[in-house]
Amino acid sequence: MESKHVIIPKEKMVWSPGVYENTEMCYLWDDPELERRVFLLKMKPGSVIPMHDHPQREIAMLLEGEMILNETEIMREGDFLTAGLGESHEVTTEKGCVLFLYIDYNVEKKKIVDAL
Repeated sequence: MESKHVIIPKEKMVWSPGVYENTEMCYLWDDPELERRVFLLKMKPGSVIPMHDHPQREIAMLLEGEMILNETEIMREGDFLTAGLGESHEVTTEKGCVLFLYIDYNVEKKKIVDAL
């Protein structure tokens, strides 16, 4: 079986309205069988992602701008974040930002599989 890498030139990336108000998402890669995906998230100035949990492992790098987690933790360009089940946070940005996100397998399903 031959596998091939994927390149998506920046000018061909497609941005769509995000799940939350004043956000946009650019989906880059998806593996439905293993429930993994990669996308860019653009938060416009003043936007908020309300408190949420992570049944899947979230791995993120802030590419542009600045964001605040839980009103006190500031992330700047180049900062790294990972969050999983039970590691809730709210995300806000005053200036706007762009994040690279990798969402890994479903943690709850993995626990069930590991227990069998």
